[in-house]
Amino acid sequence: MKKPTLSLQTRLTLLVLGSVLLFGTLAGYESYKNALHEADELFDAQLAQFAQSLMLVANDLDDDRTASLPPSAHKYRQEFVFEIWATEDGETRLLLRSNEDFSLPARDFPEEEFSNGTWNGRHWRFYRQRDPEREIDVLVGQSDKARNELAREVAWHNITPFLFGLPLLGLLSLLAIRLGLKPLRDLALSLRKLSPEQLAPVEMHAAPQEITPVLEALNGLLARTAGMMENERRFTADAAHELRTPLAALQAQLQAAQLAADAGERNHSLGQAMQGTHRMSHLVGQLLTLSRLDEQQALRLLEPVDLLALTQTCSAELAPQALVRDITLEVTTDTAITVSAAEDLLHIMLRNLLDNAIRYTPQGGQIKITLHPAAHHAATLTITDSGSGVAEAQLPLLGKRFSRLASSGTEGVGLGLSIVLRIAALHGARVEFRNEEQGGLTVSVHFPPKA
Repeated sequence: MKKPTLSLQTRLTLLVLGSVLLFGTLAGYESYKNALHEADELFDAQLAQFAQSLMLVANDLDDDRTASLPPSAHKYRQEFVFEIWATEDGETRLLLRSNEDFSLPARDFPEEEFSNGTWNGRHWRFYRQRDPEREIDVLVGQSDKARNELAREVAWHNITPFLFGLPLLGLLSLLAIRLGLKPLRDLALSLRKLSPEQLAPVEMHAAPQEITPVLEALNGLLARTAGMMENERRFTADAAHELRTPLAALQAQLQAAQLAADAGERNHSLGQAMQGTHRMSHLVGQLLTLSRLDEQQALRLLEPVDLLALTQTCSAELAPQALVRDITLEVTTDTAITVSAAEDLLHIMLRNLLDNAIRYTPQGGQIKITLHPAAHHAATLTITDSGSGVAEAQLPLLGKRFSRLASSGTEGVGLGLSIVLRIAALHGARVEFRNEEQGGLTVSVHFPPKA
């Protein structure tokens, strides 16, 4: 069973909230450290001020006294302990202390200024100030408890709005992400409206930059798919239209053979039927070839092809057909020229060009095949026949499907040059038709430079 996957909206929301929570945690920790540092500075200043105040009253002290501090009037005023000593003749005499419990041995007296120490099982912050002229020392101590409580409370006050606002932030993030993903939902809605019969390009006004490349690629795919489907529909319609006539003629000839009064008429009808089957076989082969080319939108495997060798091979294959009509096939180039092409498709193209030239060349005519490199092309293949040529008005029609020359008197289905143009387009080549002044038609195929 396939595990359910999170939606893009849920993923973005979780990532945003996770990032915010991580940032808030780091910010809270940094806030706690800063608050603790500021509390230390504040309480250290308070300790120093308290010590200076005690130093002012030290002159009026002449014996050991104990002072009781009043109860705390503020939650952050914590316990203070202090002692005041006087040194006379190398002996230390206690003048005043905060309570009887607080007493540090002389060896444990902290150094002058600020220091940390432990008394009564707790951590304290001490400040010692000395008056060298009067030889009076003041020691003030303050528990770390208030410092830590203040730092924690400041940090908590800073992070509390963030923690309580996190659900609201999550809701706002969800709404913002949902609003930001609206173009994707609009795109999905537009795609649902498409039908196989009508693959129109998807239009989105003011599409975000992130969706624009996807939209362009999708429209390109839709255009190619629509083109393929249009080719299939056109192929089916053309094939049905073109096959209808030879099938009807074949049926008529077979019926005539059945109704023939003698063997001569029967053989004549059967001969006409045999010619019809040959024409149908040729038509089906051409249609299948053209259908395969329509489906092949790009040439994925190109390889170096010796154009001269391939031309000689095709000429040898069609030589018997030319010899029957006493037509001379002449290759006027001996230089090997290599082009980047799919050899099988190029073979089909050359066969169709030569077959077309043989069909339209009169008895005893000549066909010249020329190969030569060109200034702006990798190679140019030229096939010139000695026929009557083509009317100038019909030159633009050459290569259109099922388009045959009027009153040509030759058998064909009008697909040979369509296949030639299709293969040339797949190779990036250009096909040019022109009439020769002395008569005949020249077909030139200009191959592009090798990549």
